[in-house]
Amino acid sequence: MHEPVLVSEVIDYLHIQNNAQYIDATLGAAGHSLEILKRGGMVLGIEADPAMLKFSKKRVGEACPTLVLGNFRDIAKIARGSGFTNVSGILFDLGISSIHFDTDARGFSFKDPSSPLDMRLNPEVQAVTAADLLNSLDQTQLTNLFESSRLARDVVNARKFKKFALVGDLLSLFEGKTRGKIHPATKAFMDLRIAVNSELDNIAEALPDAFDLLAKGGKLCVISFHSGEDRIVKENFRRLVDQGIAEATDLILPSQSEVERNPRSRSAKMRVLTKL
Repeated sequence: MHEPVLVSEVIDYLHIQNNAQYIDATLGAAGHSLEILKRGGMVLGIEADPAMLKFSKKRVGEACPTLVLGNFRDIAKIARGSGFTNVSGILFDLGISSIHFDTDARGFSFKDPSSPLDMRLNPEVQAVTAADLLNSLDQTQLTNLFESSRLARDVVNARKFKKFALVGDLLSLFEGKTRGKIHPATKAFMDLRIAVNSELDNIAEALPDAFDLLAKGGKLCVISFHSGEDRIVKENFRRLVDQGIAEATDLILPSQSEVERNPRSRSAKMRVLTKL
């Protein structure tokens, strides 16, 4: 089971009010949403992955009838279509859940070399897979994607002999390069997933719309897991603060006890913005 990060901190900052409206823009396994529902909040959950949405619907049952398949880049359209127009709090828990890493067969993790290099959150509407990017981008584009000219060159050389199709095909480029506890392919897999799902572009597009949905005093909470995500959040928040229409809290990090209990939380950072 996926363990959501910074749950108590999210609940504290959202100040859940009975029958107030809250949007979980990254529903996932509904861990945060369940805690909001327990405290009487009304939740609109948005999830891009059809399989994950089906899983979450089973978890929350009838407690939350407004669970929607969609991408949070369309948060304004989805919220208004669901009657969420006076929102007290919005949460973005960026990235993907541990369920994707541990049990999914779409190549998010390098645990199963025989899995296809897919990485699409919604294969029904997304055409381009991770394998497609590896096989079609030129060396300059690959260098920009991975921030590594060496890896880009290795990809171009490898595909001359065999097209990328499986997780093991990409892993083969990292054989003998293990250093420390972190697998050398970790960043490459993350970079590919972000590119396949346009994650950074979606965040930049969604945050201003999310802020507009907030009622006066409403909270926008964003949990990020790597510097690219956090940079976009930080810049968006700073712009709104500079305009005098919002206040930002200090950066919030998981406690030592949470990191010990859930090691995947160690890279989490939460920023909170209050609409004035």
